[in-house]
Amino acid sequence: MRVLGRIEVVERLGDGPGPARRVTGDDLPRRARQVLGVLAARHDRVQSKDALADAVWGEDLPGNHAAALEHYVSVLRRTLQPGVPTARSFIVTRAGGYLFATDRARLDLAELRTAVRLAEAQPGRADVRELIVRLAVDLPFGEDEYAEWAAPARAEVRAAVVGALLDLAEAEAATGADPARVQRLARDAIELEPFAERAYRMGMRASAALGRPDEVVRWYDQCRRALDQELGIAPSAETAALLAQLRDNPAPVHDRRRGDRRRPVPAPAPEPEGMRGPADAGRLAVVRELPTVPAPSERAPHRPPSSEAESHRPASSFLGREAELRVLAHGPGIVHVVGPAGAGKSAALGRLRETERATVGLGKGPGPGGALRLGWLRTVLRQLHAPADAVLDAAMAERRHLTPGELDDIAERIEGKTVAVDDAEHLDADSVAELRWLRERGVRVVVSYRYPSGIAGRPLGELGADLVLRLAPLGAAELDPATLERSGGIPALVEPGPAAEEAAMHLARQRTRWMPPAAWEILRLTAALGSLRVEQVAAVGGFDVDEVLAAVDQLVHAHLLAEGPGGHVRHRSGLVRNAVAAQISAAHGHQLRTRLTAG
Repeated sequence: MRVLGRIEVVERLGDGPGPARRVTGDDLPRRARQVLGVLAARHDRVQSKDALADAVWGEDLPGNHAAALEHYVSVLRRTLQPGVPTARSFIVTRAGGYLFATDRARLDLAELRTAVRLAEAQPGRADVRELIVRLAVDLPFGEDEYAEWAAPARAEVRAAVVGALLDLAEAEAATGADPARVQRLARDAIELEPFAERAYRMGMRASAALGRPDEVVRWYDQCRRALDQELGIAPSAETAALLAQLRDNPAPVHDRRRGDRRRPVPAPAPEPEGMRGPADAGRLAVVRELPTVPAPSERAPHRPPSSEAESHRPASSFLGREAELRVLAHGPGIVHVVGPAGAGKSAALGRLRETERATVGLGKGPGPGGALRLGWLRTVLRQLHAPADAVLDAAMAERRHLTPGELDDIAERIEGKTVAVDDAEHLDADSVAELRWLRERGVRVVVSYRYPSGIAGRPLGELGADLVLRLAPLGAAELDPATLERSGGIPALVEPGPAAEEAAMHLARQRTRWMPPAAWEILRLTAALGSLRVEQVAAVGGFDVDEVLAAVDQLVHAHLLAEGPGGHVRHRSGLVRNAVAAQISAAHGHQLRTRLTAG
């Protein structure tokens, strides 16, 4: 049974890696799925019927909760293990309650907890930390992420993965062999926990080791913005001291990978109050998704280009998104902006904020950790010069929603303006209700998230939309042929900078995290072998054709693969293809080509 991500129960039909029968959480009645989730979260511990009922129903207990639980446990046993006697079920009846027995069914959450205990007992075991990261493809119980019973397990897994990522980054940094991998690990940790200063410090050190002083400052600025927007605090003295150390120590350090010498780290540029916002928070530290243009009064003095490549770089423009910007600025009342990681959602909303400062406020959603619930609204109101910090502080301290009177007061001050929330998929039910209230009183609403399917069953799905704006890849009308082939039209890769393949690999990993393992293997096969037909992928990879087709659909939808004539599929982006191909050894590539020829 897998619960890291969304629930899936797999039963092997016979020995070995042959056919399997799969049941997902969507195949189960909602209450039955929640009973299963509670038992899995508290595996190997007996849960009384009263405790189970409290977790599943809370205060809305059915008339005879014991009988209801018995019914749902019976449904689970029949559905998950048809024909198996109750005495052999992995849901064991014990002392007036039930337990999930991991000696009868493997459970990925139990394996992760075992790995965490081993990592604590043996701090030097990098392989155990790698196992933790591999197991935790996502936080557990995605179908019920807002349930109180799921919250402790989700927080536990988040902390375990962030700790493992940073331990791996620290170990890698100690060897000095691959600073780029240190950056990737730090970024993954920040995505899970944006307030982990240790991750930003690892990124700063890695950028310095790579001889990229500007990146050191960008890591620090990203940390400062994240802490200021959500917590209202500055980076710690340790983080500030590290910046000063890297800035004030201009001694050149040879960069083995680039063959040059490190330049001094510049001081971070002061950020005008009106520019504070999360426009850059979702971008990779080494990638400009799309260039930004400050107001004339805020522009730095002109500097000559530092290289011939820069001197031929086109003037800053918002490639291929002008029409979308007009819709965002002057469109209907509620606009949803969707697209996979790297599609330019954060950049589009950031540019909207820059060009429409008087009428648009931009906040950032709370992320899977929840953070401070009303942080997005605090940022928006400050940007629109209508702060309501006392009201928001009181609501957060009392753990309550805003009252109608408080919302009416806020709406009156920002009527006719736009509230934009980036990465909004984790907004809770109270936040969505508050957005709807503001909309009904003349405030426009813009929200962004990755996929419409990602908000199914979440509060944001109840907000409604007058327009769903999907950000498609850029095309030949916006990009020259070489740039189009290299980037695949993915905005995050149009101007990738010096760490192009690292950025491309990070983007590919992010876009495939929610996909089955076959998807990543298909990216590897097409990187090593070039354009392939679906049946060739299935033969070389050892997959069922239906499994390959399902993964290809997802990869095309995520703009990682492109379809060609005759049922062929290939990488859409040359950068992603090269980054994935670099992970395949020559021996493995030869074996794959031999297998393809034999097939």
